[in-house]
Amino acid sequence: MKGKKEAILFDLDGTLWDSSREVLLCWNRVLSPLGRSITAEELSRLMGLTPREIGDTQFPDLPPRERYALTDRCLDAESPYLFERGARLYPQVRETLRLLHQRYFIGLVSNCTEEYAQAFFHAHGLSSLFDDHETAGRTGLDKGENISLLLARNGIRRAVYVGDTAKDLAAARAAGIPFLFACWGFGALPEDQPSLTRFSELVEAVASMRGS
Repeated sequence: MKGKKEAILFDLDGTLWDSSREVLLCWNRVLSPLGRSITAEELSRLMGLTPREIGDTQFPDLPPRERYALTDRCLDAESPYLFERGARLYPQVRETLRLLHQRYFIGLVSNCTEEYAQAFFHAHGLSSLFDDHETAGRTGLDKGENISLLLARNGIRRAVYVGDTAKDLAAARAAGIPFLFACWGFGALPEDQPSLTRFSELVEAVASMRGS
């Protein structure tokens, strides 16, 4: 939003919502006719990866062209389902975003497809609370580059990135901004980093960072 020069940027999976149950269903609908399947544990290891990384991790037995095509089929199955049904928002996400949006620029930067991000916005009616977003599916860039891209095009001077994996921490560092770790997500905090145990703690945590 014009005039806001301080931003809070968010990862999606494991930070704002948990779509693992819905995604597991969609993937197995694609894989089952092929004699394949994916478990919840396997899926959890894919959260936060780019589409190519997902293919390399989940289908290493297939030639590259086939593994990426199968990955695309699985990913393409997610968005229509989630667009209509949504997934599980973490507690206090909507209420906290509404409070934060009054003062801060709110952005989303994810390694997901563009359609997946749009499903998140639509299913939960959250698009008005996000000033901008960027996805690996739209740009083909890594998360650190997409963070930098979003900040530059909006003239943001200060920002913090909120995520739940070591890759999110690395992306924030690559973009040169602070990081807050979401303890409720899919990853394990790799080192001593500022962290949150509840989404609602963001209001106080960001205020403290502004004052430091």
